[in-house]
Order: sequence, then structure tokens, then C-alpha cells
Amino acid sequence: MARRLSVVVAGGGIGGLAAAAGLASRGVDVTVVERSDRTSARGSGLVLQPNGVRAADALDERIGSRIRAVGHVCGPDEVRVLMDSAGTVLAEEPTGAAAGSSGTPQIPLLRSDLHRVLLDEALTAGTAVRLATAVESYTTHPGHATVRLSDGDFIDCDALIGADGINSAVRARMLDDGPPRYRGYTSVRGLTRGSALGQRGHVVNGRGIQLFVAPVGEDQLYWTAKITAAPGVWPAMGSAAARLALLEAMEGWYAPVVNLVREADPRGLVVTDIHDRDPVLQWVDGRVALLGDAAHPMVPALGQGANMALEDAAVLTDTLTTCSSVPEALAVYARERMDRTAAVVLASRRQGSLDQGADRAGEERRNARIRAEGRKDVETANVLDWQPRRVAPAKPAPVVRAGRGDTAGRAPHIVVISGSLRQGSSCDRVAAWCADRCAELGASSRVFTGQEIDFPAYRPGLADTDPAVAGFLGALRAADGVVLVSPTYHATVSGLLKNALDYVNDIDGPVPYLEGRAVGTVAVGTAAQGAVSTLATLRTIAHALRGWPTPVGAAVTRQPAQPFGDGAPGPEEARLIEMVSQVVWLGAARGAAGRPPSLGAVA
Repeated sequence: MARRLSVVVAGGGIGGLAAAAGLASRGVDVTVVERSDRTSARGSGLVLQPNGVRAADALDERIGSRIRAVGHVCGPDEVRVLMDSAGTVLAEEPTGAAAGSSGTPQIPLLRSDLHRVLLDEALTAGTAVRLATAVESYTTHPGHATVRLSDGDFIDCDALIGADGINSAVRARMLDDGPPRYRGYTSVRGLTRGSALGQRGHVVNGRGIQLFVAPVGEDQLYWTAKITAAPGVWPAMGSAAARLALLEAMEGWYAPVVNLVREADPRGLVVTDIHDRDPVLQWVDGRVALLGDAAHPMVPALGQGANMALEDAAVLTDTLTTCSSVPEALAVYARERMDRTAAVVLASRRQGSLDQGADRAGEERRNARIRAEGRKDVETANVLDWQPRRVAPAKPAPVVRAGRGDTAGRAPHIVVISGSLRQGSSCDRVAAWCADRCAELGASSRVFTGQEIDFPAYRPGLADTDPAVAGFLGALRAADGVVLVSPTYHATVSGLLKNALDYVNDIDGPVPYLEGRAVGTVAVGTAAQGAVSTLATLRTIAHALRGWPTPVGAAVTRQPAQPFGDGAPGPEEARLIEMVSQVVWLGAARGAAGRPPSLGAVA
């Protein structure tokens, strides 16, 4: 029976528990490691936008159903009142219309209720939770990652997901990119029951202060005041003093809004300075990936923080349970999420600056825009349409795993070629295994199969009309190394891989040319003599193409174990790891030496 995938999730917040619930419900062994000694959520409430609700539904229908049961489901005719501090209505934003044609509603709810739903579903699905323990660091190995915990323990797993927040220890180990950046304003959050504002959303705009209000059921309103301030000032006050300072700053405001703050439960107030980080190009380190605030912390101006974390969890769950390997799954996840979340981080930052209206001119610009647009967040419309979908590696796209953030130079690019024409063959599986090892060693990789581009049908000039051939040539142009995998039953390879590499003829002229590229070779099959013959032929081809066939050749009878399990790799796996490691090392050395990264004709 196949061994179940094992995943450690650092952090028991919304993103971490959502990923745990989704993965565990699909048969993955999940352990959540949470630094707090109890599983609870700070903060009064949040709004799940339609995109976040769709993500919850994609994780599990039970999660979506329970969220609807505990939250305030906005009706189709519901509006949010946008006003100035004197109570003058600037616009009425149709929050019910956010559902769009899909009918997915906007749902404000208590943060603690969402946390409880996700925790219950994760535990029900079999997730293990370790409290009062933090993930401090990790190391990656071929086939697994080792997680170091604050109590001195170590856990080996197939994947580590860093969902440990804006000050993530996993991110610090991966990127070492310093602290987040303060964005010029702080927040005071609270919960009030029985307000005269009723069960309707409001946004109240003052100079240097914006108050966001949303109903969360049972006659309760949650609210967040964003206040322009120097860093550290408001959190140092403590919740009671911060509430008094906020009431003082709101002197002369519309009375029901002032009373909303005055009548809030003082024990539930949370004061937090607002930070974010610039988007980055690396979320993945082999078998380790970032999620939620650890990957893309954002200011709350668009209310998308929790929604993006749920989207991350939905995509990660899909890739880890459908892709053929963990490194591939994490690379696909990052590729799917990075551009979208980067856009939302920057849009939130822009909106946050506009929201504050810190001086008279800024206040007038903000209020005028709200009147003209009829809504607070103009850019939100471009965010809410996200739909969960089955993500898979696009055929022309490389399986990418970037190296650690402190690695000098660019990551080497390795092209892996499987010479079998039968889809899903042992050669294809070995080629995918080699690509995974490349990824774990910090190289980007791309696998080409014989079935994918029909190597024997090659003819000169085909790149002009065949996108698959053009993609193959483009990958070779960028290659720092090549791994050739062939079945031994072809004995002398019978021209199959020769034809594959003859594609190089179309790069710049009639001379086959892989000048200076490291070329590793693999023979797959049970015939010992066939393996010897195949390796000899592959190396002859590499020499003819002016490659650099220094790496060892490897012969294997089948795809190696993935991962190796508790023991050391066997002789076949060890030799294959040695070969792949040499190709990646030589490819990186070639790049560091400044050799040209593209292929060209011999002078």
C-alpha cells in the first residue's frame, strides 16, 4: 500500500488551518505546529468576499456551509453606507451585488467563528495539532524535509508549509529578507452589541481616521478604526487607553458612530500597527512553501488578507493532491498564486494610502472619489471574480524551484529528456524523478517526453510551425545542463534520442551544438548489457553535440522510491542522485563563470 503524503504546517491561523483541513480531508497526514498554547484567534471580525467563500467551498463543501451558518450572509439588496465623520452620506455601496452572476455572497463573520470552523474540520479530517511549539527552522534533503521545533524535537515530512504569519520563521530561513514595513497607520478593532447603527455595514471617513463597520449576526457589529500615527504609539497604550484615545480623536463625529466605540466590550479590543511586505519572486525552497501572511502580508484596506489565505489553501490542496511530486506541486502552487497576490498587495497598499485622508486635501480627494464611484474600494472589483480551478503544470512551462534567497546568481536551468514514446512509461517517471531532484538542488527544470513532441517525426524547420518544437528549442537555449533518459530495450537507442537532440540543428545552423552544457545520462531497464550499450551511445551523442558529458552515467531498473523513507537511498538511487547533483553543480558553475546562457552556432 502506498505511503501517505506527510505535511507539516507551521502556524494554526486561518491560512494554516484551511490548508490542513483541505489536505487532511484528501488523505494527507497533516501536523499543525502552533506557537500559542491554545487554538484561538485574536481580532473581532473579518469579511469573506465572494472569492474567499469560493475558496472555502473548494476546500470542502462542509466548510463553506458552516461559514454561511455562522456568518452574516449579505442579501442581494444589501448596501454599505459610506459617510463622512459628520454623518453625511457620500454613497451607498451595493454589497449584495458583489455576489455577481455566480451568486456567491459576501459574508462578514467573527474571526473566532471562522477559526473554529477550520479547526473543527481539520481535526475531524485527522489533523494532529501541537500547541505551545514553534517551527524554528528546516533543512531540505532529497525526498524529504526536516523541521526543527522550539522544544528541540525534529520532524521529517514530505512538505513543510510556512503559514506562520507576517514574522514567519520559515520565511526568515528561506529568504532572510528582514522585518515587514510599517505603512503609516495603526488599527483598533472591537465588537459592539446593540448599536443604533443597526445590522448594516458602514464606512465612516474622518481626517486621518477611517472606521469600517460590518454586521456579524446576533445584533453584533465588528469595527476597525485605521488611524494615521507613528509606529508603536498606539500598541504601547494598551486596549483600554487606546479606546479612550480613539474617542478623543473622534470628538464631534456622528453620535451613533462615537457610541459604537464607547459601548464596545473593552476586553475584546485589539490594537495593531499595520505592516506589509513588498512582493517577492520566491515562495518555495524545494519541499518548503510559504502561505498566507508568511508569503504576501498586506494592509487591510481591501479586506483581502483572509481571502487570499483561503485561496492559497485551496490551490495548495489541489496541487499537492494531484501533481506527481511534492517539488512540482509546490512550484505549480507558487506559479499560480504569486502574480495574483502581488497585485492585491500593491492595490491594498494604494487603497490604504487613499483611505486615511491624513490631511485636508487627502480627505477631500478620498470623499470626492467615493461620491463619484459610489463605493470605497474601486480596485476590489478586479479581485472578487477569482474562481477555483484545477491547476496543473502547463506543458510548455518549466517546473521551477528557486534556490535560497542568499544564493548568488541565477538558478541553473536543466532540460530533462525522456526517450520513450509511451506516455507514463518508466522513462517518463524516471525523468520526472530527476526533475524533482533538480528542483531540490535549486535548479529550474523542464521535462520533455517522447510522446509529448513525437521526437522521431522531427524535420528541419518544424519549429516555425510547431509550438511544441519551438518550446523545446527555447528550453534548450536557456539550458545550463541536459539529462538524457532512454529505455535500454532500444539497445543502441536506434536513433530515437539522436533525433531528439537533432532538434538543436534548428537553433542557429546545421551544426548540432550543446557547447559547454553538462550532459547527464540515464539508462532505464532490466537488461544489464542493454544499459551499458545505451549509456555508451548517449555519451557518444553528447560528445557529438559538443556537450560536456562529465557527469556519471546511471542505470536503473525502475523509478526510484519517492521519497526514500526511513533508510538511506539504495545504490541505484545514490548513483542517480550523484549524476543529477553533478549536472546541477556544473550548470551553476557554468552560469557563475559568465558563459553565454543561450545556444548558438559554432564560429
